[in-house]
Amino acid sequence: MILSLALVIVAGCQAISGIDFNAVLKNTLKVTSSEGKQSVELKLLLNEEAFEGMSEEEASLLKLFSNFKLQLDSVKVQDASHASYAGKLVLGGNINIGFSIKQSDTTAVIEVEGAKLPIVLDVSGSGLGSMLGTAELDADAAAGPDEEALTAIGKEVMDSATDFFINNLPNPDKLSVNTVQEPINGVNTSLFHVKAELSGTEIWAWVKKYVDVLANDHDGMEKFVKQIVTIVSSHPELWEETGVNPFEQTGLDMPTTEDQIKEATDELMAAIVSLQDELKALEEESAEDLKQIFNDDSSIKAELYVDSKLDIRKQAVDVTFKPSEQALFPLEGLVLHMESEMWNVNGNVKADAPVIPDAAITSDQLDSLQGYQVLRMFDTKSAAYALLQQLHIGKQTVELSVDYGRYPAIVTPKYVTIVPLRTVAEELGATVKYDKKTKSVTVYDEATNTTIVLKDGSDKVKVNGKAATWSFVAKSVDGALYVAGRDFANALGAKVHWDDSYGSDTFVIDREVS
Repeated sequence: MILSLALVIVAGCQAISGIDFNAVLKNTLKVTSSEGKQSVELKLLLNEEAFEGMSEEEASLLKLFSNFKLQLDSVKVQDASHASYAGKLVLGGNINIGFSIKQSDTTAVIEVEGAKLPIVLDVSGSGLGSMLGTAELDADAAAGPDEEALTAIGKEVMDSATDFFINNLPNPDKLSVNTVQEPINGVNTSLFHVKAELSGTEIWAWVKKYVDVLANDHDGMEKFVKQIVTIVSSHPELWEETGVNPFEQTGLDMPTTEDQIKEATDELMAAIVSLQDELKALEEESAEDLKQIFNDDSSIKAELYVDSKLDIRKQAVDVTFKPSEQALFPLEGLVLHMESEMWNVNGNVKADAPVIPDAAITSDQLDSLQGYQVLRMFDTKSAAYALLQQLHIGKQTVELSVDYGRYPAIVTPKYVTIVPLRTVAEELGATVKYDKKTKSVTVYDEATNTTIVLKDGSDKVKVNGKAATWSFVAKSVDGALYVAGRDFANALGAKVHWDDSYGSDTFVIDREVS
């Protein structure tokens, strides 16, 4: 939908060669089901100077993510709640990770190539709210109008109340329309081929022209407000939650509907005029800065293929952004390419239904995993595993300031740094248990399959059953058991160092687990 909106805005909305672009835009917003394929590719234009002083690993990562492509080979949208997607993620032009997503109104199942288990998400109202941390908001929203009612109202608004913003869209100078035969899903189809292009300089002129046209169309704005008021006032269920319907209030001091329409129209027109003034001021005060951004090296080029029903069936957009100076250093600019093809528009589409297997991982479980546990979900020979390793997802870091925090690192008079055992262990994903009978503490680290047993007041420990003596006794401080930091880290396969880059001496424990 966003791609289609961008295309129609670029093409403008004045009818040309039999195409009513106003209707095209409205049809785009009314698509409820379809089949198709889509892709989005982003290329970052890197300045070679950016690599100076970089490590080989940093340069490799920068190059990897400078070429990103999301390719959806199969898109089936059944309705607002049921859809399925299959495609691949391509990074750096050579890393390919296939995936599929199958979604219903309650569940989504995600399968990633190389993953040992699929991921199951609860996408029902309460489940999604819990996942996003908005469960209470979702509960409050449930008391208001239901989703279908709001969708219906939205369609009414789109059908009758958007002409003010759509009809006033200006056409670019470089616009052509031809009739062609173009294959859609392998079937030759008669289509209108629309080509439009705007340079960066022309984009700025287009924006100013659009705002100027809106600012001079008071009658159009008033008609728009009247249509919105008519639609909203015909749905009293919108106001049931508040208990007050502003369109049913009567009394000597209450504004009439006509007064409300006039006030809203004046306020909206004032906002557009204010935007108009801001654009003029920006042009006067920051002319050189604007030229750097809106220049002839930047552009939007768009092609779309429209059928006789005025549905967009195929489209491609190329956006190039190259500022005149190095405002984006280490980037010289970026190129975005988007394309899509659609068939069976608003037809009877059956999306692939999600099936929850016996063995799967839920979103809650995924959220609680350590990085190394996520890494171990993938086959070691898969592209996804290699990518996660390159991103160092298995790296773990515990930082303990000597000045801040409830349980800081403590440097003893013998210059041995001691650390809170439970804090460090749990941040690394290990478990800590206390045995009342033996008064011993057991730490089990799944990542390295290491078991450490020790007691308060003793420097004697057992690491995987082997006796050892640490450089400081285990000691309770403010209710927390502290142990020798370097010895504890070594037992867990970690390294330690000091960092004062944040203005405070910080004891850092880090390791990377695969």
